[in-house]
Amino acid sequence: MKIHLSEYNPDWKMQFHLHEERLKYAFKDPSIKIEHIGSTSVEGLSAKPVIDILIGVPSMEELSGAVDALADSSYIYKKVYDEVLPFRRFLIGVKEEYLNLYPNIIEKEKVNIPHGHRTAHIHIVPVTHQWWEDHLLFRDHLRTHPEDRVKYEAVKQNLSKKDWKTGNEYADAKTECVLQILNKAKRNPNN
Repeated sequence: MKIHLSEYNPDWKMQFHLHEERLKYAFKDPSIKIEHIGSTSVEGLSAKPVIDILIGVPSMEELSGAVDALADSSYIYKKVYDEVLPFRRFLIGVKEEYLNLYPNIIEKEKVNIPHGHRTAHIHIVPVTHQWWEDHLLFRDHLRTHPEDRVKYEAVKQNLSKKDWKTGNEYADAKTECVLQILNKAKRNPNN
């Protein structure tokens, strides 16, 4: 599969806010935090046009309840990833016209939702987990450090020219660059 990156689109902010409103309505819980993360949240950065959303719940015990709150929505739960990252629940927002093609819960890896059918990737984690902090720190660092944004952009563009078995393979290939930038951000959190 090819990874198709789009130039930064200011509409991605609006798309996030539409998801945010739907999610707030579904949760009806002010303790749940909703953040726009990933490349679509960083002005000037190219991205797959799928909005990454980080949802923070107060504790691990509330992960299942958060998934249940989205059961009758346009978000499909990829339960298959629970074993790999037990502290995270992952859902995929699907365009309305494609929803009937997929089960509400995907328990086997072989069920693939093409990126063209997706609207969002939802990551639900406890706000106390390092995953929450790292993703926000990485986003904020890229927003304020153009030299690292350019470096990350170059890696993404280079990797997008290759063929991948899955989107996860592409994501794994970015890991070294992501960790370098994240470690730099951790060493200089106020810089």
